[in-house]
Amino acid sequence: MSAVMSLLKKEYIEHKAAFLYVPGILILLLLLAFSTAVWRNGANLHLMNGASEMGLPLGGIDIFNVLYAMSILGWTAYLTLMLFFFFASSFSSDRKNNALLFWKSLPVSDLNIMGAKTLAGLTVFPIVILIWSFVGAVVGFVAISLASLVSPVIGQLNSGINIWTTLNLEVSAVIFMVVTLLWYTPLFAFVGFLGTLVRSWAVPSFILILVMLSGLEAIVVFGDDGPISRLLDQRFNAPFKSLESVMPGVGNGMPESIHSIVSVGNFVPAYLAQLDWLGMVLGWLVAGLFIYLASEYRRRRLAA
Repeated sequence: MSAVMSLLKKEYIEHKAAFLYVPGILILLLLLAFSTAVWRNGANLHLMNGASEMGLPLGGIDIFNVLYAMSILGWTAYLTLMLFFFFASSFSSDRKNNALLFWKSLPVSDLNIMGAKTLAGLTVFPIVILIWSFVGAVVGFVAISLASLVSPVIGQLNSGINIWTTLNLEVSAVIFMVVTLLWYTPLFAFVGFLGTLVRSWAVPSFILILVMLSGLEAIVVFGDDGPISRLLDQRFNAPFKSLESVMPGVGNGMPESIHSIVSVGNFVPAYLAQLDWLGMVLGWLVAGLFIYLASEYRRRRLAA
């Protein structure tokens, strides 16, 4: 366990910029933009007291939790994208500056090293992003509360805030992120395997392979959707399609009750029931195969 913890710490130190520093910068930029907008348009916001005549439901929408739920989707997309590049680079990062010579000299197998990299991508960095999402929620709550003092409309819209809804949203968000990362694990492992083969060309190779497979299939089936296209569409879009199917009102304006959507008792069973669990398990097996092949290539072909 001490060896695994050391390897996890190594991956965190080498790749913490994208997961620790950039999210903080993004939150500061969003806060600055929001504060500037409220400051510059404060007078106009005061003039919006007649918003109820425009049909806006001022009876207490929980606008904070609505925005927080939307931010969870943004954090999940950001995390998925950063992990894609993390796997593309981390599986070959030991070959930089002759670091491979050091790791080959340690009594740690190549499979253990690749497993630790995968474990770091699926645990350490998602935890960091979840912490940042909570920090962003706190900052957003303070910002909206202060903006409510400037704009009565914002205060009225946010008068329905419910801390119990926030707690339910936190649990539902964790489950959504975990399931999404587990679903994308074979894609992460595949681009990581490509990283061991072609190093910095892993991402272009990943895109090229998918485009070539889709293009060749389109030629064979004369433009109709073939099994490869359907498989890729499911693998890339399934988590968000499942989310959309269990969240009524998404895309049709602000929902009437955010609590009824993000409640753990409502969201979790409905969301998990929408998932293709056979595809999930098969994806884990494929991911394990790619990780094993990457470790074997590293052990046999990348000699110290």
